[in-house]
Amino acid sequence: KNESSQSQTSNNEKWWLRASNTKYLAGLCACNSCRLATGFDIQAWAFVPKTHIRQVDGKEVDFKMGTLKTYSHTPGTYRDFCGKCGATVFWRCEGRRGDVIDISAGLLDAAEGARAEEWLEWRTKVSFEECAANKGLVAKLSEGLKKWGDS
Repeated sequence: KNESSQSQTSNNEKWWLRASNTKYLAGLCACNSCRLATGFDIQAWAFVPKTHIRQVDGKEVDFKMGTLKTYSHTPGTYRDFCGKCGATVFWRCEGRRGDVIDISAGLLDAAEGARAEEWLEWRTKVSFEECAANKGLVAKLSEGLKKWGDS
């Protein structure tokens, strides 16, 4: 994961908001860390500020809620997963991106399906393509995303 990103651009724009601030940015990651944590070459993330993430009871997200478990390999960087089924839930880091949290997009329960396009605007490139373990798969995915973005 890119740990040097900031929560706003040099123009003071919120990089994680799209479509006139009505959708969150989402993207696919091919970094080695995501591959090892999820067991697949690609991880889909939605980038959402912590203040916009709520528990079922309406309270602000608590990273110790329910069956949520946390793993940290690098100080200040965390991966949260379900302790019951193992599903990847969040990736987060302290201080480097404000309080923008990566949410595993496959967990979103949108009426239109897994891509949750009413909530998310998808990047048309794969992050960390150069780090991919399966370069052929990621290259073809990246090629398809570019074509999709141009249509």
